[in-house]
Amino acid sequence: MDGAEAASRTGLVKLVLAQGISASGDTFLLTAASIAIFRETGSPTAVSLLLGLAAVPTVLLGPFAGAVADWYSRLRIMIAADLLSAAACLAGLAILPFAPLTATVFLSVGMVYSLSTFYRPAAQALLPAIAGSGQLGRANSALRLATSLASIIGPAGAGLIAGRSGFSLVLLLNGASFLASAGLVALIRGAGGTLASGARHSPLADALAGLEYARKSHRIRIVISAIGLTIMVGTVVNAGTLPLVSRELDLSASRYGALLAVEGAGAMCLAVVFMVLGPRLKLLTTGAGALLAVGASTLALGSAPGFLFAAAAIAVQGMSVVALQVAFASYLQQEAADAFRGRVMALTSMVASVAGILGFAAAGPLIDAIGVREAFAVAGGLICLASIPVITLAWTTARLRPAAETGDV
Repeated sequence: MDGAEAASRTGLVKLVLAQGISASGDTFLLTAASIAIFRETGSPTAVSLLLGLAAVPTVLLGPFAGAVADWYSRLRIMIAADLLSAAACLAGLAILPFAPLTATVFLSVGMVYSLSTFYRPAAQALLPAIAGSGQLGRANSALRLATSLASIIGPAGAGLIAGRSGFSLVLLLNGASFLASAGLVALIRGAGGTLASGARHSPLADALAGLEYARKSHRIRIVISAIGLTIMVGTVVNAGTLPLVSRELDLSASRYGALLAVEGAGAMCLAVVFMVLGPRLKLLTTGAGALLAVGASTLALGSAPGFLFAAAAIAVQGMSVVALQVAFASYLQQEAADAFRGRVMALTSMVASVAGILGFAAAGPLIDAIGVREAFAVAGGLICLASIPVITLAWTTARLRPAAETGDV
């Protein structure tokens, strides 16, 4: 291994660890905040408003955050976002003794998730400069593994110390996690991640230019549309799995938790497999197959006659979702020009957030209207249909150019 390759691998490890720690901080704060709000108010509506608040910054600030990621050093954006997030936690800690708990919680979550909106596209746009195009599949797999672990560690830790007396400790630990993430990013060398070419205009003009760039790219448009539709329809699984377990399978709520654990285990296992496969992954082909597998596993889960069948189906779904995330994130990072990469990744996050909000708004009424199993059947069928344009794109791309030229490697 030469010096450049060793530096690249070291930088990638630091970036993955930093994103894992930062993601743990986000989930730790949001989970603890949800518990604290519910204990303080006893209102599920207040918790829903808090969760909605966490999604709003991506929708409102996403295009602008992408433009910023294409204007300035992506490393510095990540460091600044982490440092400001730590400062927001410390500010919340300072005002907690003097302000209502609910106000402090909402303010802290709003500030941290607004800053996270700038962190994510910068990190995603920086990844190709560190990993190289041939290692994007492996790098994104490592990131999925780190964020999957974060989604377990963050909520588990929050559940132990959340509440009114514990929220000050939540803010303190959360601030420390952001400082650790900033320190790791600051140690990355050899990847400035700055805008290579193109003039800066106003934030709105450059945000609109990013939208136009994505609109004109047939490939990018198809992949982002598939992501949005899958997330919107897939909310039926999130909203319907607990009713499926308790009503249709007549099992205890503990089995619902077991299914979520099985799903997480499947996701982490496939992330490890993809890390081994690395550059041998064919991105579009993998993404198309993952879409089909998500749809098929949704159909299987909805028709499950018992727990073991449901566990097998949801394990496949966990693996399929990771395959989809790795393949499509890597493909978009390769396909987008560096000058627009931050805006393309921010647009993807924005579409995913809007799709999730719309999906959750519709999933509950749909389940109530037609039944749990029927809603799963509709969702699975629509996701399978969403794979058709991606399958067509993968097939035509493979025919027109060698895989090494298309990024389908």
